[in-house]
Amino acid sequence: MIGDNLTISQALGVSLTGILVVFMALIALFIAIKIITAIVGSIGGKDSAKSEQAVAKPIAKSSPAPQAKASVESGISPETLAAIVGAISMERRSKIDGFKIVSITEIK
Repeated sequence: MIGDNLTISQALGVSLTGILVVFMALIALFIAIKIITAIVGSIGGKDSAKSEQAVAKPIAKSSPAPQAKASVESGISPETLAAIVGAISMERRSKIDGFKIVSITEIK
């Protein structure tokens, strides 16, 4: 079969066999994940309930974020300014306190 020209029916058979194998492997993985999740969930059932309660506790209140007073004067909404500051922070991979925005100019 390898090296020979395949007919349309043979090519469809090979394709369907490949698709069937892939989907059967995916179903087997899905079942294995469900079984492992059930086993781990039953082992740590009591611990996970405690950890969920620990996560749900409120975090100590920190100081409020500094207000952007210049944004109202320059015509930029606070939401837009927050988005710009967040984007710069993500790009530089630094905290918001690590830089200062002096001016913002819209490019048209």
